[in-house]
Amino acid sequence: MPILAKSNGISLREHVEDVLKVLNNFSIEPDLKEFLRKAVFYHDLGKVSYEFQKKVGGNVPEDGIPEVPHSFLSIAFVPENTLEEMGEDLSKVFLSAILYHHWRETYLDYLFGSKQGNVREAFKRLLEVGNNLIRMIKEEMKDFLEYDVELNRSLCEYLSQNSILDSGLILPPHLISLLPSIVLKELNLKDDVYRCYILTLGTLMRADRFASCAEGVGKKDLLERADIEFKEDTFEVIESDLKRRYEKVWQSDVVKEIRGKNVVLVAPTGAGKTEFALMWSKGKTVFTLPLQSATNMMYERVKKYFGEENVGLLHSDAAIHLFLTSLYRKDFEDREGEILEIAEQSRFFSYPFVVATGDQVFPATLKYPGYEMIYSVMANSFLVIDEIQAYSPEAAAIIVKTVEDVNTLGGKFLIMTATLPGFIKDEIIKRTDLDEGVKDVYDSIPQGRLRRNVLKFKDSSDPTEEAVKLYEEGWKVLVVRNTVKKAIETYQKLVEKIGKERVLLVHSRMTLEDRKEVERILENYRPGMNGESIVLVSTQVVEASMDIDFDILLTDVAPADSLVQRMGRIFRKREWTENNPNTFIYIGKSKKEFDSLIKGVYSKDIVENTLKALSEVILGLGEEKIDVLFKNLPKQQPFSLNESQKRTWVEKTYEKLELEKGYMERFRKTLDVLDSGYSSEKKHEAHRIFRRISSMSIVPENLKEDLVEELKGASNYFEFKQITSRYLVDVPLYDMDGSLLEPLKVEAQDEKVLRWTSSLYVLKGSKYEKGIGIFLKEK
Repeated sequence: MPILAKSNGISLREHVEDVLKVLNNFSIEPDLKEFLRKAVFYHDLGKVSYEFQKKVGGNVPEDGIPEVPHSFLSIAFVPENTLEEMGEDLSKVFLSAILYHHWRETYLDYLFGSKQGNVREAFKRLLEVGNNLIRMIKEEMKDFLEYDVELNRSLCEYLSQNSILDSGLILPPHLISLLPSIVLKELNLKDDVYRCYILTLGTLMRADRFASCAEGVGKKDLLERADIEFKEDTFEVIESDLKRRYEKVWQSDVVKEIRGKNVVLVAPTGAGKTEFALMWSKGKTVFTLPLQSATNMMYERVKKYFGEENVGLLHSDAAIHLFLTSLYRKDFEDREGEILEIAEQSRFFSYPFVVATGDQVFPATLKYPGYEMIYSVMANSFLVIDEIQAYSPEAAAIIVKTVEDVNTLGGKFLIMTATLPGFIKDEIIKRTDLDEGVKDVYDSIPQGRLRRNVLKFKDSSDPTEEAVKLYEEGWKVLVVRNTVKKAIETYQKLVEKIGKERVLLVHSRMTLEDRKEVERILENYRPGMNGESIVLVSTQVVEASMDIDFDILLTDVAPADSLVQRMGRIFRKREWTENNPNTFIYIGKSKKEFDSLIKGVYSKDIVENTLKALSEVILGLGEEKIDVLFKNLPKQQPFSLNESQKRTWVEKTYEKLELEKGYMERFRKTLDVLDSGYSSEKKHEAHRIFRRISSMSIVPENLKEDLVEELKGASNYFEFKQITSRYLVDVPLYDMDGSLLEPLKVEAQDEKVLRWTSSLYVLKGSKYEKGIGIFLKEK
């Protein structure tokens, strides 16, 4: 009977062959590939043990080896002379990659804690039964023995008496809280040994997990598509398309000088930064954005250039987006398998282009166990970071550190933004090999000279009447409120006045299904499209790369960079030729109203600096006090704000901020912690830190019974996600009374369904209205 690697009947030999097929598909250096082939051969040999085979249904003799992770046993089958030929440094990398390739949180117990005795006993027992296991392995791998297999007796003898870490044979796991002095001394990205370790372990993890995924779904043909190569030159593909649409293609001239080099691009909104990025890249491209909605739109955009077979989508609800999009196209029944494949292959960065939310990439900088897989991809990729200013100060600091690490590993990065705060730019320049510095194209491209915004401040906090008036004049109106509550209130007022058919609402506290429906309608309001007059009421979700084009903007006051991004959602590629304003900023008619517009959303310091910088730099009114500005700004006549002035406005806002605490302090402190060598012990903890999660997905009480009934029919996880996409809503913790939460009780025969639903909670007193969002019980 064969030695099994998986409980589904996959043998050890078959699994090793599958992982090697995946590895052969990877585009990596030949020397590293040969090194990894050897690691793949040995990585799972420890599965020969009785305790492991008993779990997966294998049939081998009882060997008396206590239960320990199979990878711990695997290192015992690497011959001593094989390690000697590698030399001390490479042998450490080799054994560490094998040992850690299936990291589990329980490993800490075996390395540091109560189960160290199990490990010593296992190696002691291997000295007695190891030769029998070697015979079984050789029988399993016959005709496939590219490398020697024998019991490394000296290693077993040493580890039967000493801990693995004390042996000096492996690198310690990257856990600063446990081993600060060792980590700081040995695990440094600038060290060639550590870089080799990251590439080896990360690539082994990626190949092993991809093969296991393909084996699990019974799709062995995927093994040949683990690292798809795009055969054409992306520069030529994009340039030819742009030349068909525009007389002048500014990207062509700029990209030629800096293609594939580290660069920061500062360009106006709507100028074609996406196309620039795709022309800049010279290989596997990972394109990151802050929000799921923007990521979904970017995915659809990139797919039109390169085809669905070359583009992946990576975020927590990617499969559901693909499902809903297919449902709208009415081809879901024919494509269910393909949708699952796209979602799975995207997790392993198999596509030449992967569009991802930042939270799928940047938390790796916190060095959680398994981060090496992300870093091994980044070391050979072209990383595009869009809208860095849209992240929190902590997240922005993490991204700056990511860029530094990617540069050290040998990857390349492009940061694109319309508004780059000076302190972020300075940190990037200081920490990286920024080949071409900051490429500012505001003054050299036609879009930078377009007159797109004429501003008017309003001493009001309610844009409803103005929105109705402008809609009735035939304009497409975008209303941006700072809070969900105000957005819903404005939407309801507008529905009463102009009808539900002509008003849209989008915000974060809607079900995924409702948000997707709005995104589908908004496809008719992209640049170059001629959508009918309509009013879209939104929150900040429109700011980050949402590819829409409206005529008029009515917005609550906000920080300068947020306002500039909101302005970029109107007249994207057109010039505003009217003298009357098309951009209205609402600051309230009293200081109390002003505070209420930003309370709990933005730092008061940043918003006040925004108004001071505008007054001083753009309007030439001098450095007025905020109470004077508050009274005088609404009295100003409408004024134009060109793209260069917008950039200056943002820069001056943050220059003033650098002298104050709050935002800047959070950014600096986070960088200091990362520079000290911080690492997260758990992946979910790293994600929590990056996202600063302050919300949870809940079930509104009025939808509870319907959800429970539907879940009875869920037969797999994909169906479970489809169903819950219609019911779950994200609600900030500060808006929620925790005492009103209760677990969702589901009756189901299938234990998997019970496990999936165990994390779902109902918020008592909450009510959801389709297309509007959730209403909460007052605290």
